Parts: sequence; structure tokens; C-alpha cells
Amino acid sequence: MYSRVITCTIQRDKVDEFRSAINHEFLPRIQAQPGFLENIESCDPASGKYVCLTLWNSEADIRNYDQGLFQEIAGRLGPLMEGAPDVQTLPVENASAQKMHAGEMAAVA
Repeated sequence: MYSRVITCTIQRDKVDEFRSAINHEFLPRIQAQPGFLENIESCDPASGKYVCLTLWNSEADIRNYDQGLFQEIAGRLGPLMEGAPDVQTLPVENASAQKMHAGEMAAVA
């Protein structure tokens, strides 16, 4: 299992537009992607700070998402951000929501 962490700052006057686009235009499509497991988002409307963590079955699933739907999302939401987002992909060590622990993660990958 792999996590994908995106952090960015949304222009404060664009937070509502950003949230609406994520929730109504993109989240259902992200959830339908092969290998998608979980999505956790945090947003502070006062500062525009946004963090999104998604969990995926494999690195290949993330690559397919990155080369497809993510390009569309980045094109639509990029203009609402202050600068470029930081995107990281990391192997998962523990995931209590997925009931998996260190050592088991490597066996799944």
C-alpha cells in the first residue's frame, strides 16, 4: 500500500470554489480509480492551507492516476493555488483504518 500526500496553499478567496470542485467534480472520479483505497483531506479556510492524503494499492495505481485524472485536476485547480502543490508518494508503514501494520505493508506491495 502507498500513500500520496499533497500539500498546498489555496488562495483564501478561492477556498470555497476549490472545495466545491474537489467534492463535486473530482472526488467521485478519484474514488472510482483502480487501486484507490481512502481519501483524507484537511483545509484551513483562514489560511488556505490544504493537505490531502490518499491511499492506493500500488505504485502502479498512483502512476496511472498521476498520468490521467490528476493532470485534469491539476489543470483545473492549479490556478486557485498560491504556487505549485508539493506531492509525495510514500510506502505505508501502518494504517489502522486498513487494519495493517508494519511488516504487513511490504508483503502487500
